[in-house]
Amino acid sequence: MKKIYLIFFIAISAFMIGSCGKKEEPQTFVPPSQQSSVDRDKEKNDREEFERLKKLQNGGPDSASASDSSITNSDTLFLVKSDSTKKLTEKKKLVQKEKELNKRLDNPKTTITDYIELIQRGTSEGGNFEQNMKRASDLWEVGNVNRFKTNYKNTKKFIILEEPKVISQKGNAATVEVKIKKVDGKNNINEEVEMTVKYNMIADSKGKWKIKNNTVIKK
Repeated sequence: MKKIYLIFFIAISAFMIGSCGKKEEPQTFVPPSQQSSVDRDKEKNDREEFERLKKLQNGGPDSASASDSSITNSDTLFLVKSDSTKKLTEKKKLVQKEKELNKRLDNPKTTITDYIELIQRGTSEGGNFEQNMKRASDLWEVGNVNRFKTNYKNTKKFIILEEPKVISQKGNAATVEVKIKKVDGKNNINEEVEMTVKYNMIADSKGKWKIKNNTVIKK
């Protein structure tokens, strides 16, 4: 009887020791529907990223970048067109003003022809020296009749060798060139001087040309 109890005790002890040696491992449970949803979202994102990278590799713009580029190019084109239109309008106005000014202007060559004729009349025999010098002085922007009297008091002849010609003209400014010969009588001796004179001219508010200054090149 004691042997039976002993065997029974040993068996129970062995079972308890074996049960204590086993450790239960925790398990994570993911519901099937939730796991499938996560996989599908990841697959979709991966596919979209792959398609975007493929477009960029083939030279196709990203949709966001393309939209921004379109707006930028459109704005730039508008600004360029606006600037070009403004410059063209200003140029047309300038050309129109110059045309209107030229309509009011006399020929600057005519003024020089008249000027030389007045000197010729004043220095010729029987000519009214005082009156013609005054009128010639009036053709200058700033006239000085006394200076004219001094310069031409001994002049016997004032001859045109080459007719006046306009060598430049823009707006209300012009330059006229003429070749002349001046003969002065000093101490009963005639002194001849050939010269090229460039008259720089300017038009007044009424469109009449005046001599601003001149350059004399003696031969």
